[in-house]
Amino acid sequence: MYLFIYCAGGFGREIFDTAVRQDTGRGRWTGMYFIDDGAVSGTEMYGTTVFTLERMLERFSTADVEVAIANGEPAIRQLLWEKLKRHGIRLATIVDPSAIVAPTATLGEGAVVTAFCIVATQAVLRENVALNVQAIVGHDIVLGEHTVVSSMVNVGGACTIGARSYLGMGVQIIQGVSVGTDAIVGMGSVVFSDIPDEVIALGNPARAMRKNVDKRVFKKS
Repeated sequence: MYLFIYCAGGFGREIFDTAVRQDTGRGRWTGMYFIDDGAVSGTEMYGTTVFTLERMLERFSTADVEVAIANGEPAIRQLLWEKLKRHGIRLATIVDPSAIVAPTATLGEGAVVTAFCIVATQAVLRENVALNVQAIVGHDIVLGEHTVVSSMVNVGGACTIGARSYLGMGVQIIQGVSVGTDAIVGMGSVVFSDIPDEVIALGNPARAMRKNVDKRVFKKS
């Protein structure tokens, strides 16, 4: 079995490192490579080979491949997920050995849990969710598909976070509230009440500032 990390940027290299730690002593993956459709296929980076998806499909059987998506943009995570599914490719679930994941928690296909995260009892990470370093997901939380939780976020128990949402670095969310679908909660915000769908919320207490019209977190200037 071969593991491919889809996107070869900074987050991709972090997930590559996480996968190496996860596989140490297990030997699940014969080799680890990158997929990056913006790169020249066959080039070397980070000690391994970068393929376009097209070239990877030419070289490897999909039966022998798992892919982890390494893009921090929720909408792009969904697009890449859908592309992989059209080709019948399995998504790998990546969990750093330093992470604490409760035995009653549920990790959906393609979930990524990086170093020193905590996923508490009966929390649910749906498909293709990504948790960055030291994120804390409390008990009975549901994180919707393709959602990205940044470093040092703390989500209190029994919260619901909608699909394709983004929680910026250091966000704190009190227990029992909901963050809507396609919502962005900006870095350092403190959430005491529900955040609607498709808004950008900021501040302490966090308030909806404007609609998330572009459905993008990282915008080119």
